[in-house]
Amino acid sequence: MRIERLTDRCNNCMLCVEECIAGVWREVNGVPEPVFPLACNLCSHCVAVCPRQAIVHSRLDQGQVDRVRRKLLDAETYREITVTRRSIRRYKDLPVPRQAIEKVLDLARFSPTASNSQHLSYIVITDRAIIQKAADRVFAMGVKAYRWATSRPGKMVLGLLKKNKKIASLQRYMAAMDYYIEQSAAGRDYILHNAPVLILVCAPRGADFAVDNCNIAGTNIINYAHTLGLGTCYIGFLTLLLRRGKKLRALLRVPENRQVGVSLVMGYPAYRHSFAPARKNPCVTWV
Repeated sequence: MRIERLTDRCNNCMLCVEECIAGVWREVNGVPEPVFPLACNLCSHCVAVCPRQAIVHSRLDQGQVDRVRRKLLDAETYREITVTRRSIRRYKDLPVPRQAIEKVLDLARFSPTASNSQHLSYIVITDRAIIQKAADRVFAMGVKAYRWATSRPGKMVLGLLKKNKKIASLQRYMAAMDYYIEQSAAGRDYILHNAPVLILVCAPRGADFAVDNCNIAGTNIINYAHTLGLGTCYIGFLTLLLRRGKKLRALLRVPENRQVGVSLVMGYPAYRHSFAPARKNPCVTWV
């Protein structure tokens, strides 16, 4: 790895030294020097903070180093994106162009990852038959659980566990399951919502902060997709089942050495929401 300071451009501002948390850049005899390249985690902060483009880094693509366009940074626009984004569960029967999906994922790669690991990968499923098969399998598991829960042994067990918060949270689904089954028979997909695209955000199995990294990327995906006229929805049940469901993992081509941190569907919304939603005030403790 070669990290070099271009002396004819450098003005000795020391911003690279200030910014480098790894200790690669240090002040030596009054000038900044890359004295410990082996500690570099490729965060590219030194390149980004240098006002004179005086740093060359062999492991970073200099072609991606663009000027920050501060005039485009608008707080109200970002707030509008965040406030008006909805979880979409009704989609138009239209495919999403591959270029649009690639545009969303290209943005997602700029999401922060712990220690700049950049270890995320994405599985994009656009085969409607596979998406439907995955939805059917997950829904069938839910129906099976419902049948057991409403049986005599199931009622007895759940009665003993009624104070368990996780069990209690599932009751609202169970209470309406007859309706869900009826609607499913009529063609409604309650799991993947007949969406044309399913995206799985993956990280190495057992990696530190893997799920955190996946969710940060997932948030950027859903917000940016919203600006492109696309709708998305997190599918928590699928994420949970992909932790151990070997057949489901095989169907969706999840490698053995990867874990799925986020599952979400994407497509063009069947209709638009005219108003922002109501939300609780934040619970804040000031210290």
